[in-house]
Amino acid sequence: MDKINVIVKTTNACNLRCKYCYNSESGYTTEILPLDKLEKFLTMLAVDFREIVLVWHGGEPTYCGLDYFKKIVEMEDRIHAVNGVVIRNSLQTNGTLLNEEWIDFFKKYDFKVGLSFDGKDNDKYRQQGEKTLKAMQLMQKKGLNASCLAVVADDDYDLIENYEFFASKNIAVEFSYLFMEGGAKTMGSLTKEKYVEKYLKFVDHWFEDVDGVDVRLIESYIAMAMGNYFRICSNSSCHGKYLSIAPNGDIYNCGRDSMLLYPFGNVSSVNSYDEIIASDGFKNLLLGSIERRKKCKANCEFFDNCAGGCADCALSENGLTNPPEFACYCFQKIYTHVKAKMQKIKDEKIPLDKLNPGVRRTLKRCMTVSGGNFENLIADDFV
Repeated sequence: MDKINVIVKTTNACNLRCKYCYNSESGYTTEILPLDKLEKFLTMLAVDFREIVLVWHGGEPTYCGLDYFKKIVEMEDRIHAVNGVVIRNSLQTNGTLLNEEWIDFFKKYDFKVGLSFDGKDNDKYRQQGEKTLKAMQLMQKKGLNASCLAVVADDDYDLIENYEFFASKNIAVEFSYLFMEGGAKTMGSLTKEKYVEKYLKFVDHWFEDVDGVDVRLIESYIAMAMGNYFRICSNSSCHGKYLSIAPNGDIYNCGRDSMLLYPFGNVSSVNSYDEIIASDGFKNLLLGSIERRKKCKANCEFFDNCAGGCADCALSENGLTNPPEFACYCFQKIYTHVKAKMQKIKDEKIPLDKLNPGVRRTLKRCMTVSGGNFENLIADDFV
């Protein structure tokens, strides 16, 4: 098989206490995933996959220390030497523990780094924003590209204002609405109608920002509108394509809390990928998702674009077998809006140099994939 994505929850420990943290109910235990368990897990997966993409997560993964990660890249070299499997690394961090040594390491070993940071309102929901900003500036100074993940935690969060904050620092950003897990359950209101109203205004603002920065969600929806199979986590089926390993070696579909209801076993007793997908947890998760997808396919015109969506979104709202109301509403409204804007660009032949660079970049990528041409600044070659 080609590729497997693995979310590695190195530890539940964290030096911050974000108001919406999903770990707030399960606790911030300081256990760290033993390297021998991780090596067994990766060696096992290397038998079946040509590429393993590791997403280092937590808690706060840098809590484990730099020496831990130095041993990891040595481990990856050993596994690669045996069967040629390609192992790629990305890491999601709050950035507060980063220094020059960390950043030099990430650059040397080609780690993609995402910063969890909520923009100008960061310290309303998180803490120590000045440390994350310092890490961001140091990464840019050393030529290490990074992007930010910002959580829209309540109806007061100003998307345009915060986007401008990130754009002023020339850093790509993804805005994610609050998932109702852990501390999020006690947060202030985030209503789907208000969120979508603000997001559509933000989409319009982004399209017209000729010096703008990347926003992956919008660019993903542009690709969808172009007919490309390009989905994001919350609008796709990931069963069998993603796995997650917890600090104690338990294996799940992903790192979200709802997945704890569907364990795939523990790496200490599991010896192959086939055993993982044969587990009761995997089969029950898959069967419940199939039931949800049948309902979606029968009742929703957007099914071909999202395949019934994310199992965790469903679980945290209406249960695994039912479509999630919040997630579906947001996807349908935002995607429809983006698709209409792309149609307008085509119909009115709006020069792409009058739009966000992400529009042109996404179109070029889509047309390269689909074999089309992209020869001028006019969007008249849509597939």
